[in-house]
Amino acid sequence: MESYPAIDLAAALERFDGDQELFLTLAGLFVERSAEALAALQTALAEQDLPMLAKEAHKLKGSALEFCARATVDAAAQLEESARQSAAHEVAALGARVHAELQRLTAALRTIIEKGFPS
Repeated sequence: MESYPAIDLAAALERFDGDQELFLTLAGLFVERSAEALAALQTALAEQDLPMLAKEAHKLKGSALEFCARATVDAAAQLEESARQSAAHEVAALGARVHAELQRLTAALRTIIEKGFPS
Protein backbone atom coordinates (compact mmCIF):
# COMPACT_ATOMS: atom_id res chain seq x y z
CA MET A 1 0.00 0.00 0.00
CA GLU A 2 1.35 3.42 -0.96
CA SER A 3 1.78 6.01 1.74
CA TYR A 4 0.63 9.54 1.04
CA PRO A 5 1.19 12.70 3.06
CA ALA A 6 -1.70 13.59 5.34
CA ILE A 7 -2.48 16.59 3.13
CA ASP A 8 -1.36 17.96 -0.22
CA LEU A 9 -1.26 21.56 0.92
CA ALA A 10 -0.42 23.08 -2.46
CA ALA A 11 -3.30 21.28 -4.15
CA ALA A 12 -5.67 22.10 -1.29
CA LEU A 13 -4.82 25.80 -1.46
CA GLU A 14 -5.39 25.67 -5.19
CA ARG A 15 -8.88 24.23 -4.54
CA PHE A 16 -9.53 27.29 -2.36
CA ASP A 17 -8.16 29.62 -5.06
CA GLY A 18 -5.24 30.47 -2.79
CA ASP A 19 -7.57 31.86 -0.10
CA GLN A 20 -5.64 31.01 3.07
CA GLU A 21 -8.26 32.56 5.32
CA LEU A 22 -11.00 30.36 3.84
CA PHE A 23 -8.71 27.34 4.13
CA LEU A 24 -8.05 28.07 7.81
CA THR A 25 -11.76 28.59 8.53
CA LEU A 26 -12.76 25.32 6.90
CA ALA A 27 -9.80 23.49 8.42
CA GLY A 28 -10.91 24.67 11.85
CA LEU A 29 -14.43 23.41 11.23
CA PHE A 30 -13.09 20.09 9.99
CA VAL A 31 -10.90 19.63 13.07
CA GLU A 32 -13.76 20.68 15.34
CA ARG A 33 -16.14 18.16 13.77
CA SER A 34 -13.66 15.31 13.36
CA ALA A 35 -14.29 13.92 16.84
CA GLU A 36 -18.01 13.75 16.11
CA ALA A 37 -17.36 12.06 12.75
CA LEU A 38 -15.06 9.53 14.39
CA ALA A 39 -17.61 8.80 17.12
CA ALA A 40 -20.31 8.21 14.49
CA LEU A 41 -18.02 5.81 12.62
CA GLN A 42 -17.11 3.94 15.80
CA THR A 43 -20.77 3.63 16.81
CA ALA A 44 -21.71 2.27 13.39
CA LEU A 45 -18.78 -0.17 13.56
CA ALA A 46 -19.67 -1.35 17.06
CA GLU A 47 -23.31 -1.87 16.08
CA GLN A 48 -22.36 -3.40 12.70
CA ASP A 49 -24.74 -0.87 11.14
CA LEU A 50 -23.33 -1.14 7.62
CA PRO A 51 -25.72 1.37 5.96
CA MET A 52 -24.84 3.99 8.60
CA LEU A 53 -21.16 3.12 8.31
CA ALA A 54 -21.29 3.64 4.53
CA LYS A 55 -23.06 6.99 5.02
CA GLU A 56 -20.56 8.24 7.61
CA ALA A 57 -17.56 7.07 5.56
CA HIS A 58 -19.01 8.84 2.51
CA LYS A 59 -19.39 12.10 4.44
CA LEU A 60 -15.83 11.87 5.74
CA LYS A 61 -14.51 11.10 2.26
CA GLY A 62 -16.16 14.24 0.88
CA SER A 63 -14.88 16.44 3.67
CA ALA A 64 -11.32 15.11 3.42
CA LEU A 65 -11.37 15.56 -0.35
CA GLU A 66 -11.62 19.32 0.14
CA PHE A 67 -8.17 19.23 1.74
CA CYS A 68 -6.65 16.92 -0.88
CA ALA A 69 -6.06 14.38 1.89
CA ARG A 70 -5.62 11.38 -0.37
CA ALA A 71 -4.82 8.84 2.36
CA THR A 72 -7.95 9.72 4.34
CA VAL A 73 -10.08 9.84 1.19
CA ASP A 74 -8.81 6.43 0.04
CA ALA A 75 -9.34 4.84 3.46
CA ALA A 76 -12.86 6.27 3.76
CA ALA A 77 -13.70 5.19 0.20
CA GLN A 78 -12.60 1.62 0.93
CA LEU A 79 -14.60 1.57 4.15
CA GLU A 80 -17.65 2.96 2.36
CA GLU A 81 -17.40 0.37 -0.41
CA SER A 82 -16.93 -2.53 2.03
CA ALA A 83 -19.92 -1.38 4.06
CA ARG A 84 -22.04 -1.06 0.91
CA GLN A 85 -20.96 -4.55 -0.18
CA SER A 86 -21.87 -5.89 3.30
CA ALA A 87 -18.28 -7.05 3.80
CA ALA A 88 -18.59 -7.05 7.60
CA HIS A 89 -15.35 -9.06 7.93
CA GLU A 90 -13.37 -6.16 6.39
CA VAL A 91 -14.87 -3.14 8.08
CA ALA A 92 -13.10 -3.39 11.45
CA ALA A 93 -9.62 -3.22 9.91
CA LEU A 94 -10.72 -0.51 7.49
CA GLY A 95 -12.30 1.42 10.34
CA ALA A 96 -8.99 1.36 12.19
CA ARG A 97 -7.22 2.65 9.06
CA VAL A 98 -9.76 5.47 8.67
CA HIS A 99 -9.25 6.37 12.33
CA ALA A 100 -5.46 6.52 11.91
CA GLU A 101 -5.66 8.58 8.70
CA LEU A 102 -8.21 10.96 10.21
CA GLN A 103 -5.87 11.53 13.15
CA ARG A 104 -2.97 12.25 10.78
CA LEU A 105 -5.11 14.70 8.83
CA THR A 106 -6.42 16.54 11.86
CA ALA A 107 -2.89 16.77 13.30
CA ALA A 108 -1.62 18.27 10.03
CA LEU A 109 -4.50 20.75 9.92
CA ARG A 110 -3.98 21.73 13.57
CA THR A 111 -0.31 22.41 12.85
CA ILE A 112 -1.23 24.73 9.97
CA ILE A 113 -3.90 26.45 12.07
CA GLU A 114 -1.55 26.96 15.04
CA LYS A 115 1.75 27.68 13.25
CA GLY A 116 0.62 29.07 9.93
CA PHE A 117 1.44 28.00 6.42
CA PRO A 118 4.94 26.74 5.70
CA SER A 119 7.13 29.15 3.74
